[in-house]
Amino acid sequence: MKPLSLIFRLFLVLSFTGCSYEKASEKDKDTALGALLLSRLASSSSSTASGAAGKFPIPSCETPSPAFSSLATAGFNSTCGTSGCHNGSVRYDTTSYSQVKGYTNPGSPTTSILYKEQSTGAMAIHTNQAIDKAIYCWILGGSSP
Repeated sequence: MKPLSLIFRLFLVLSFTGCSYEKASEKDKDTALGALLLSRLASSSSSTASGAAGKFPIPSCETPSPAFSSLATAGFNSTCGTSGCHNGSVRYDTTSYSQVKGYTNPGSPTTSILYKEQSTGAMAIHTNQAIDKAIYCWILGGSSP
């Protein structure tokens, strides 16, 4: 009876140790997630740099440091500064340099709230290529008064 009991115990031990279910470790999951996020970040930053992410292509700027008035010339005030929009009564005033500049990161249009909102965000449906270019070039040139 003892040899049969020993064989049975050995069988049970071997059958439970022979099967294993390997679960991905937390480190493996974190590594995979990190790789996915980096690949998405790389593809989105390259598409933003090429202009593919915006409504219009990234413009070329003829003037290295355009003045704030170039936005009005492009139609920023007449298009965006209408009643109920950005005339100062509801949101910021498009004619106020200090208010508009507060939405920029001078020298970096693609990281500026103003440019991102009007080129790819909620305001993209209300803009045109002249306004897009004026805002982009003004911010790129340092958001000068």
